[in-house]
Amino acid sequence: MEFLYCFANASLTHRILDYLLRRVKSQVDCVTVIYLNDCWVIRLKLNAYLDPKCCDDCWAFLSENGSPYYPSPRVDLAFHALDTACAPTQVMNRHHVAIVSHGTPNPEEVSCFQEQFVAGLGYCPQSLG
Repeated sequence: MEFLYCFANASLTHRILDYLLRRVKSQVDCVTVIYLNDCWVIRLKLNAYLDPKCCDDCWAFLSENGSPYYPSPRVDLAFHALDTACAPTQVMNRHHVAIVSHGTPNPEEVSCFQEQFVAGLGYCPQSLG
């Protein structure tokens, strides 16, 4: 089972990752977080043995906080490269997307990215708040 959603800001992204850690951590195969300047994209891969009720709850939570995302060709190629075991840094260089996290849900990686990006800009854009 796979979900692909976008979220307006870092706070919502944190909320989703925290939810995944609390509710479905043992069912998560992989979570990829990408920052696209105007939104955050989360691709969630759950194992096939997920309880249908848990799957419905996860879908509802994602839908309450974000919206389904339909990737551009560039982002789609990045996901495909990650699926074929390319290192995230290679994928970022090749496809020019900011992969914030890939693997287990990790809100700390979002926080670190957020702090470094804001420090580099000197201000906090709405999508990083």
